[in-house]
Amino acid sequence: MSAVASKVSRNTRLYICSGVLALLSVSPRVAQADPWIPAKGHGVVKPMLRYFSANHAFSSTRFGSTTYPSSQQRETQFRVTGTQGISGRLSIQYDLRGGASQKTRHHAGKAFTHRSSGLEDQEIGLNYGLRQSASFADSIALNVVVPTGSTTRVPALGAGKAAIEPDYQIGTSHGPMFATLLVGPRIFVGGGAIQLRTSVSLGYRLSPRFRLGGTLFYVRTIHRRQAITTYPGEIYNLLRLGVRLAYRPQGNFRQWRPFLAYEDSVAGQGIHAGKRIVLGLAVRY
Repeated sequence: MSAVASKVSRNTRLYICSGVLALLSVSPRVAQADPWIPAKGHGVVKPMLRYFSANHAFSSTRFGSTTYPSSQQRETQFRVTGTQGISGRLSIQYDLRGGASQKTRHHAGKAFTHRSSGLEDQEIGLNYGLRQSASFADSIALNVVVPTGSTTRVPALGAGKAAIEPDYQIGTSHGPMFATLLVGPRIFVGGGAIQLRTSVSLGYRLSPRFRLGGTLFYVRTIHRRQAITTYPGEIYNLLRLGVRLAYRPQGNFRQWRPFLAYEDSVAGQGIHAGKRIVLGLAVRY
């Protein structure tokens, strides 16, 4: 193994260990907090392992559900998302990622495989609660995407450009049903590309212990018609649907919510058409 590969491997192990230590340090006490903005010193952290697989791609020229045989792409990603209450109606939210990616293409009867591992782009932001109640909440947020992922390796682990992302979030709950919506643009600094991003989550409480939910994630990229310098990973459109099952234990571990999710890319443009399995744990403290 080369010195560079060894360094990348060490960085990946360090990233994963840091996330595990953060999880183990969380206290399982109950937090009295609003739906979106946790009380000061409280919050939620969600470590998860995501596996993505694809051997087809959507058209590079138009948005649709038709796919074509393409290079094979595999990704094992360790992701940590969460929210930490800091004061009043303010909280810090984050989305940290790292992992290993593999891309295989076939040419003249031979397979050419490229691998990358290490940190991916990270996102951190400040969230401000507007209306907060037990059954309804909304907030606004300003996030910053830090390009810590590498773009020099194939497959790349980042977009190569910083971005800002102002979001509006809204959530409601009525009896056993709940729904959330997050919408906002991701604006790449100096890249000339803007992504309009929307996330929808609908759920139903099957029992006091189980929750079943559906998810929708949609991205549409807008960019100037004239020639611009942007990393190709910025320019894509995607519609992804998913289903998620979460479990709430009893006793001392009632704040630890394991979940399992399945996601499928059903339409897109300029991106692989793949499936993803997610295994995670939401810990409230």
